[in-house]
Amino acid sequence: MTEQSTDEFRPTLESFDHLYRGEPVVEGGPPPSGVPWDIGRAQPRLAELEALGAIKGEVLDIGCGLGDNAIYLASRGHSVTALDGSEAAIEQARQRAADVGAVVTFGVADATALTGYDDRFDTVVDSALMHCLDDAGRHAYAAGLHRATRPGARWFIYCFADANVNGVVTPMHGVPEATLRDVLTRNGWRVDFLGPTTYLGNTAGFTAPPGPPPENMPAAQSAEMKKMAERMAAILPLIDDGLVHLPFTVVHATRVG
Repeated sequence: MTEQSTDEFRPTLESFDHLYRGEPVVEGGPPPSGVPWDIGRAQPRLAELEALGAIKGEVLDIGCGLGDNAIYLASRGHSVTALDGSEAAIEQARQRAADVGAVVTFGVADATALTGYDDRFDTVVDSALMHCLDDAGRHAYAAGLHRATRPGARWFIYCFADANVNGVVTPMHGVPEATLRDVLTRNGWRVDFLGPTTYLGNTAGFTAPPGPPPENMPAAQSAEMKKMAERMAAILPLIDDGLVHLPFTVVHATRVG
């Protein structure tokens, strides 16, 4: 099985809360210019799934962030529960739903210790959560979702890929295909499809002025992130809508057992 280095930097729950509140993510750093995944609407790839009839029954949006995917699905008539580990994200997601009259059940939860939701869901949408977890966290996450779903449930995963779209790369390393297959199959999921796709990002969230990197970020990864921010700043004048396609992997999986 291919796996990333154990010293790879991963964001913390505290850093997510700071980001959602518009506060510096690291001490002495600049305030964020935006949330990189906040595009103000549902991801187009998710809307395509819904249009094709892939979203069925009770839906869980896990790692929902600011809630736009969940709000969209609710607007299409689906019963949606949306969970995130960040209280700041859930606070804003609830407000966004209220602003448009969407009925979504929001909650704060740890995806790696998912309790209180056994046998509830028929469809799970991973809103770019898998790549934020380490190997142990991914296995706990997949096992928890197996408990939280019903037989035959579908799980749609969107995560960073180690690729590029017209030279644009992601700020963290992607999850290797071998890792995804191993995590899912070991925890009661069958991989039906795995392939490349794109996810829209908000360019403002990638172009903050330089600041000190987190203390536990390896120097090589810090250099990669600085280079990515410089690339984004260079192409920003060419982008009309402030949105950029990021390289992602999509997985369609079915619960077995």
